[in-house]
Amino acid sequence: MPSPTGAAVGRELAQKARAKTLAAGEKDAVILWASDAVRDEGAMIAFGLDLLGVEPVWNGRGIIKGLKRLPLSAARPQRRDVLFTSSGLFRDLYGSQLALLDEAVLLALAASRTTIERDYPALSYALQQTLAPVSAQLATENAGPDTVLTDEPLEQNLVARNWVDELRRQLQAQPSADVAELAQTASLRVFAAAPGSYGAGINRLAERSSAWQERSELADVFIRRMGHAYGLKERSLSSGSGRQQAYQQQLQAVANTYLGRASNLYGLMDNNDAFDYLGGLNLAVESLTGKAPASFVIDHSNNDQLQITSLQQALLGELRGRFLNRQWISPLMAEGYAGARTMGSEFIEYLWGWQVTSPQLIDDWVWEDVKAVYIDDSLQLGMQEFWQDGHNVQVQSNILAVMLVAADKGFWDADPATRQQLAQMLAGNIVRHGLPGSGHTHANHPLYEQVKRLIAPALAAELEQVLAASRLPDDSAADTKAPHHIQEIILPDDKPQEPAMATDGQSSGSAEKPAAEAWQYGWLLLLALLLPVAGMFRARRL
Repeated sequence: MPSPTGAAVGRELAQKARAKTLAAGEKDAVILWASDAVRDEGAMIAFGLDLLGVEPVWNGRGIIKGLKRLPLSAARPQRRDVLFTSSGLFRDLYGSQLALLDEAVLLALAASRTTIERDYPALSYALQQTLAPVSAQLATENAGPDTVLTDEPLEQNLVARNWVDELRRQLQAQPSADVAELAQTASLRVFAAAPGSYGAGINRLAERSSAWQERSELADVFIRRMGHAYGLKERSLSSGSGRQQAYQQQLQAVANTYLGRASNLYGLMDNNDAFDYLGGLNLAVESLTGKAPASFVIDHSNNDQLQITSLQQALLGELRGRFLNRQWISPLMAEGYAGARTMGSEFIEYLWGWQVTSPQLIDDWVWEDVKAVYIDDSLQLGMQEFWQDGHNVQVQSNILAVMLVAADKGFWDADPATRQQLAQMLAGNIVRHGLPGSGHTHANHPLYEQVKRLIAPALAAELEQVLAASRLPDDSAADTKAPHHIQEIILPDDKPQEPAMATDGQSSGSAEKPAAEAWQYGWLLLLALLLPVAGMFRARRL
């Protein structure tokens, strides 16, 4: 990958992106998912390559044998600077593609090699060291019949321009640092989670709303988790080692972010991966620059109808077309508790994730409409009765808690009457049916202080009684011998006992029992060793 078909789709998408995005002078950030790469034959990889002004070269069997730079033209007036953020599964399955992207970045940088050496001679050695992993490719280009230009102006080669600017800043900040290492770090553009790690961590934190106070805390988690560089084996800094500072430096110049969707099997609010990656990426950029980037969703599920839409348009269109639509809600109600969970423990949680990561996209009217449909039953679907049916009430409690948390954290400017209504319903549900057990409703959640102020004193007392019964004892009131870590747990009946010995030197019955058990264990061990041997002889006969 990318296949010739995937590359054709990627080129067309890149051309649409150039025409649509206005902030072309800064970086573009592309998210790579393995599930989509399987379906689109690497279209999003090709999308990033074309923005860099590089394309694959295939052999006669359709296997990529290298890369070549494309000349600048009226259709491609700039060589864009692209930052790639990969999912953990993409990293595991497509490591060679990550190396391909890293190589493409270096080839794009080399397009201004002569310009840099002429205008910034002090950086010549650093540039030479940075381009060393692709020196063979560059030598092949120079030996070919076609002239390959290396004097592109930095205004047209954003990879080279940003590399020069970033390296000069780093040299000013660290004059005694290794120049070659700083130069190589400034050229890193391919990042993912640490080897063996999966997910950006934003989804789990969003679901635990009491674990953080400011959104910047989530942005820090995203940068720490995703700031591991990957690429060519020849690049010692690109082997998955932590390069959070380099990733942070790259994020500071991101103006546009992209997430591709190669299938209509799922939407942006069908799971927590979309806001975990795209929402987390946007949040990280916003935390560093003070402004959210322009964010786009690429729909290439149909090669004949390639579309690039803004994230806000894609989100709100999905919200209106599905989650606030009676034709989506009514069939789910027929599924009982499973349908309730899909509404409340999935859709509402994922809407909350987008609220946390992209608050500029989720206005007050969204929560007001959600409340009208799911709480006030504005569509007259019988929601009140549905929520009180069996365990559905626990899902409703979670919905009410998320809404109150959104208001408490300042995302939703709900009026006092609305807050009081939601608090009254949540407290009543908990008093009658107990805690639902979500990350927004555990007994120590600070949300309950707001709730108790909004409800009647008698109900507040009953609520506190339920919460108190669900809390662990305070450290001050607990037994001093109580364990604080699971490793310290020792049950009273598990104390080791020495075998009793008879006074005449003979072993008692209690000493003979362990010996007999050891003899039995020996036979079992011998049998376990013989079974594979018997299996080998049987396999030979087959």
